[in-house]
Amino acid sequence: MELPTHDVFLRQLRYWTLHCSLNALPSLGIALAYLGLWKNLEGVAAMLAAILTFILLYAALTSLPGPLSNPGHVVSKSLRLGTKIRSWISGLSFLSLPLGPAMVFMPDFWCGFLSLSILTQASRILGLEIELPSGNSSNGSVGFLAVYATTMLEGFIISFLLLMISFFALLFIHRKARRRAVLGYPALSD
Repeated sequence: MELPTHDVFLRQLRYWTLHCSLNALPSLGIALAYLGLWKNLEGVAAMLAAILTFILLYAALTSLPGPLSNPGHVVSKSLRLGTKIRSWISGLSFLSLPLGPAMVFMPDFWCGFLSLSILTQASRILGLEIELPSGNSSNGSVGFLAVYATTMLEGFIISFLLLMISFFALLFIHRKARRRAVLGYPALSD
């Protein structure tokens, strides 16, 4: 297996640092402002560590030889289009954070809620006493691992949504290319 070049990884690292940071803003805002996590430095560090983990994972995956690292490949194009769509959603969600109740219309709110629900049920089933982030835990007692696990699970759920957006973008790109080919137009260029 061929390893990615240093330049490819750095380019992907810059790209994913921008997009993962932007996409994390609504969830970070919800956790800090509405769950009171701003009082818990360990919790803030855990969220930032989870965001950094996703930046490194995405940069590594898109640096490996194959369709994700080839900017001209339709899979790479669809992922980039899905990322742009997700970034717009995140930007609009972040801007609506001060409205409070509008939070229920944010995908990040529901992904975080699902993440907390899954981890709460898993800890009950396993008989573990883990305090997870919630509106009641603003006193700073939530540990690093609980916040990191919650953020990672939420990130995987959001990544699944990104993959779904990218899948539909892929269908759209294929349909548009097929229509252009049938009508005799030149192929789409970058």
